[in-house]
Amino acid sequence: MPTEGDNHGRKAGSTTGTTNAIGVPENVRQAAETTLAQAKQAVDQYLHQATNLREKVESSMQAAQAGARDMNQNVLAAAEANINATFEFAQQLVRAKDPQEMAALQQKFLQQQFERMQTQMQEVGGAAARTAADMGAGARPKG
Repeated sequence: MPTEGDNHGRKAGSTTGTTNAIGVPENVRQAAETTLAQAKQAVDQYLHQATNLREKVESSMQAAQAGARDMNQNVLAAAEANINATFEFAQQLVRAKDPQEMAALQQKFLQQQFERMQTQMQEVGGAAARTAADMGAGARPKG
């Protein structure tokens, strides 16, 4: 027969409600479960946001890398065109028959070089603008 104060296998009443086998009141256990569920939900939301941020950063980085490759290609192509034009001008200059022809060749070369530089700057500027737009598109939220 159980003695006084012996509560084995029975729930005891208290001002906080019933207790379980290890002596934790039921309302405390329920509050702990609710708190754990809320904490898990908060962590899940955090991880979801972190994943979205990582994806946006990766997308922006990929756009930046692609843009950098395009700009490098444009700059190298421009440099090659300028070097080739300069050698061609030098060859024409060496073959010039008189100072008037040399002056005409130089004027023509400078005009072509000016036009070439304008075109090259537009191409590089366009590549930079596309890169910026692509990076911005990668940072926007999806759907």
